[in-house]
Amino acid sequence: MLALTDHDSVLGVDEALRAGERLGVTIIPALEFSTRDEPDRDMRDVNILGYGVDHRDPGLQAALQRVIESRIEQKIRQVERLQRYGIDVPVDEVLAEAGGVPGRVHIARVALRRNPHKFSSIDDVFAQYLSTSAPNSTYVPRAFSLRVEDAIELTHRAGGVAVLAHPGVYRRIRDVDGMVRRLAGAGLDGLEINYTYAQNRGHKGASPEAVAALIARFDALADTCGLIKTGGSDYHGATKPGIAIGQAGLTWAQWEAIRGVILE
Repeated sequence: MLALTDHDSVLGVDEALRAGERLGVTIIPALEFSTRDEPDRDMRDVNILGYGVDHRDPGLQAALQRVIESRIEQKIRQVERLQRYGIDVPVDEVLAEAGGVPGRVHIARVALRRNPHKFSSIDDVFAQYLSTSAPNSTYVPRAFSLRVEDAIELTHRAGGVAVLAHPGVYRRIRDVDGMVRRLAGAGLDGLEINYTYAQNRGHKGASPEAVAALIARFDALADTCGLIKTGGSDYHGATKPGIAIGQAGLTWAQWEAIRGVILE
């Protein structure tokens, strides 16, 4: 049982469904929405997972097309800012690297490959330039982006279940628990409890005890808010070394507890 949750895109879902049918693996059509930063509402960097969506839903497709066009334009402008810092990063090479919708990681791969004397790793590219808090941040806002509530509503209209991704990584949100409670009131269905915190920025290298404490915290919050509990690896292939497909997923008992909600 796997869910494909590409950022702001369902372009890979049909291929995943065909591969799943061939290999005997159940594939859940899904995606991960990026949403608008709204610091006045204490909303920054929030990602919403939409599980079990009809990925061919016209409303979802139309909204994602606007998001994709804005995302491409944003990343091109970010590359141009990097170039002004003297970093060798051709736009066409970034687009080719993505093979679809570009993200910051595609920029980082090209930057690392072309500028090995400036960067030691992909994380180093983020630390110097691509992170919003980097000393030479190249962040630029998107011309169009979804509010968190828009992502939840689009998920529901497409027949899916809206889940807040990795709640423990939102370092720029002052009151994460309060945000979760507000989103629960706005229709959020679930919380990603299990997650590869020790392999991701913000908690990289965290001890098993620290990760267990994060999981316990959000497990209890999900109970308080009446939210279903999910888990995910945030697998990105070679981009995030050390993470395996299925890592930090659900046990069979945990899946049985929510499968009726996801697959109804």
